[in-house]
Amino acid sequence: MGYRRPAKATGTVGYIDPQYYSLNVLTTKSDVYGLGVVLLELLTGKRAIFKGDDEEGTPTSVVVYAAARIAGGELWGILDGRVGQPDVNEAEAVELVGYTAMHCLSAEGKDRPMMADIVVNLERALVLCEGGHGSISSGTISIVSE
Repeated sequence: MGYRRPAKATGTVGYIDPQYYSLNVLTTKSDVYGLGVVLLELLTGKRAIFKGDDEEGTPTSVVVYAAARIAGGELWGILDGRVGQPDVNEAEAVELVGYTAMHCLSAEGKDRPMMADIVVNLERALVLCEGGHGSISSGTISIVSE
């Protein structure tokens, strides 16, 4: 018996590229979207879909919860409260990760960065956390769209 390719892709709600719903096509940029969701989960400590703070516990997407706040300059208000306050270098790293996540979540795949660019940003964030002298303000951000 040969391998059969599924007629439709499957995935976990909350991580699936919104463009998949309209175009029915998955690309490497679909994976970038899913990684953006994971980065938001790391920053906020919330699952991709979580029960909201309202009385009914309405399911909320971490993307809806965090994206508007990050875009509005409120990154520090959504960080996981279980993690202590970052030092100066760590704060810069957290901002870089938040910025990177936002680019990963662009509505159109063509506007999302390539995985190689994401790796560069995450490596920069790691260097910052390790007390390195790299700075996102001293160089360009490696977010490039295809």
